[in-house]
Amino acid sequence: MAQYKKAKPQAQAQTPVYGNTPGTAAIGRPVLAAQPVALLRSMDQERAEFALTKIQNTAIGPEAVQVEVRRYLNGLPALIRMNGLGQALAFYRMKGNGSSHELIYRMVGDWLCSANSKGRVFTQDADVLTAITRSDIHHYMAAQNEALALLEWLKKFALALLRNED
Repeated sequence: MAQYKKAKPQAQAQTPVYGNTPGTAAIGRPVLAAQPVALLRSMDQERAEFALTKIQNTAIGPEAVQVEVRRYLNGLPALIRMNGLGQALAFYRMKGNGSSHELIYRMVGDWLCSANSKGRVFTQDADVLTAITRSDIHHYMAAQNEALALLEWLKKFALALLRNED
C-alpha cells in the first residue's frame, strides 16, 4: 500500500538573509521588492468616491442650487424610510425638470442603474423608477438599502462642500 501513496511535495523553507548585505535593511531585516498591488476597495469607499464626485460637480454650480441640494439631501433618507424608495424617488422626480430635486434623483438613479456604477442593482433599465416597477422585492430592498448607504455619503459631503443658507 505504501508504494501507491503519493509523495507530498515538501515546502522549501526560505531562510531570510539578515545583516548588512545587499538586499537587506540596515537593521538586519530583509528588504522586500515593491510588488504591484491590486487596489482593493470596499463598497463604502466606492460610494464615497461616487458621492464626492457628484457633490463636487454640484459645488461648481449656482449658490441657490447648492443650498437646495444640501437641504433636500438631508430629508431624503427619512422620506425613503417612511414611504419607500419608489415613492420617495417618484416625489423627487415629480418636482420638476432642472430642479435640485431632479439633480438628487439623477444622483441616486445613476448609482443604482448606471452600467459603470459599482452600486448597480438594476441591470435592465437605465431609469430608476422604471427599474423599481419591474423588479422583484429582493432587488427593491437591495436598492433601498444601497440608496440609503449612498445618501449617508452624499449628506456628509454636501454638509462639508456645499453652501449653507445664510
